[in-house]
Amino acid sequence: MRIVPAKNGAAWLGRGLVLFRRNPPAWLLAVLVYWLAVGLLGQLPHIGRALSMLVLPPFTMSFMALCALLEAGAPLRPRLLVDAFRARLPVLVTLGALYLVCILAVLALASLVDDGVLLDWALEGREPQPDAIAEGRASRGLLAGALGLTPVMMAFWFAPPLVGWGGMGAAQSLFYSFFAAWRNWRAFLVYGAMLMLGGVAVLAAMSMVAVLTHGNADSVHAALLAATLLSLPILFGSFYASYREVFPEAGAAARPGAS
Repeated sequence: MRIVPAKNGAAWLGRGLVLFRRNPPAWLLAVLVYWLAVGLLGQLPHIGRALSMLVLPPFTMSFMALCALLEAGAPLRPRLLVDAFRARLPVLVTLGALYLVCILAVLALASLVDDGVLLDWALEGREPQPDAIAEGRASRGLLAGALGLTPVMMAFWFAPPLVGWGGMGAAQSLFYSFFAAWRNWRAFLVYGAMLMLGGVAVLAAMSMVAVLTHGNADSVHAALLAATLLSLPILFGSFYASYREVFPEAGAAARPGAS
């Protein structure tokens, strides 16, 4: 499958916004269903978070199918989203298992420099203690985690649609995804910078809400929930846009009704 150089990573977010504006209710419903499923899995002791990672690639394909439908102006039929989840499910779950292994490996490596601070935070939800922050262990762990996570994200960025629409196996999709991201590092650098600016804007908005509500926790949580609900569809739309640009030959497979 041919890999094409991307022109501008910032345009992916713009395309994501366009796809979201075409049908906000459908997007919000899809995100809420995803949150509900992940939340229910998270209630399972010990294995809940692991299962959430296993189903991430199938859910990703459901969001990709929604993007394809909106782009084509086709009617939104729930069955198509379910079919997208089920299509090549064993390979997509395998991809999720490999993602879980890679995340655990990154956390284990970070433990070598932060004494397990990042590992406890990610797996147990225990936030870094003041002494870990003061001693710099938390910052070292975050830096090590970011460095280790970068090649993982490169390998998994395009992998779900390459499996679901491209018909690749798990290993082949990871190979193609990594080198597609490597070849388009400039576009991804711009894309990442735009995401960081968006994150700063959200933090500024949260601070403003906190000031206006005199630190009311419920108001801040509600504003954060609203920001997340609005951001996730745009992110998934940008993910779809990046795939369509870098792998243009996949366009036929992404059309509604294509196998």
